[in-house]
Amino acid sequence: MRKYGLGGLVMGVVVVTGGASGIGAEIVRRLHERPTTAVVVVDGDAERLAQMGAGLDGAQLRHVDVTDWAAMDALMSDVSGLGPLEAVVANAGVSCVGPVLEPDPNRWRRAIEVNTLGVMFTVRAALGQMCEHGVGTIIVVASASGRLSYVGEPAYVASKHATVAFCDAVRKELVGSGIRMCVVEPGLVDTPMSRSHPMIDEVLGQVRPLDVDDIARSVEFVLDQPPHCAINEILIRPTNQDL
Repeated sequence: MRKYGLGGLVMGVVVVTGGASGIGAEIVRRLHERPTTAVVVVDGDAERLAQMGAGLDGAQLRHVDVTDWAAMDALMSDVSGLGPLEAVVANAGVSCVGPVLEPDPNRWRRAIEVNTLGVMFTVRAALGQMCEHGVGTIIVVASASGRLSYVGEPAYVASKHATVAFCDAVRKELVGSGIRMCVVEPGLVDTPMSRSHPMIDEVLGQVRPLDVDDIARSVEFVLDQPPHCAINEILIRPTNQDL
């Protein structure tokens, strides 16, 4: 039987994809301090994953590409041996900066595969375990870019719109199952990925970005709700960001 206090998760397995850097790494650090049975850190970058694991005693590390369905399905089956799968945070994502007349439109494929298909595979693989027990929480870290359009990142915007729509469709499908679905949509966050944007210096001159801890606290807030309460969507932006 699952044990929940008034504040939420007390025992079980939590899987975090894209967990070796940026937002994912901060989510892992905060969850690692909680009394969960195991935090499983999933990332496609083996070197970055090893560096992350060096500072997290007891964390489970998995080098897996979220766009590989067979690997994700096997991962979820494997971690079930650590305890009940209570929560999954689908955080893995990549940027894709460039106009619609991108010289090499094949670059769009990676954005769609990781940001959308990777989330879909993660959610599907997790549900295979959670539905057996009728309990669990899935949190997808998408983006405020999934709620609006702007110039400069059409493939990225499209991937995040698709992800947000997928999450809402799955949420409706899961009504009555005991499994909760939440999508977290950050605006500008100070991460290595955002720092690589060619316009970042100009943007940072106008907006004080969110910290990765701001997003990690939002994830904890979702997990801290009692089982009968589902936070379905969180949109979080810097105070002075208009987009």
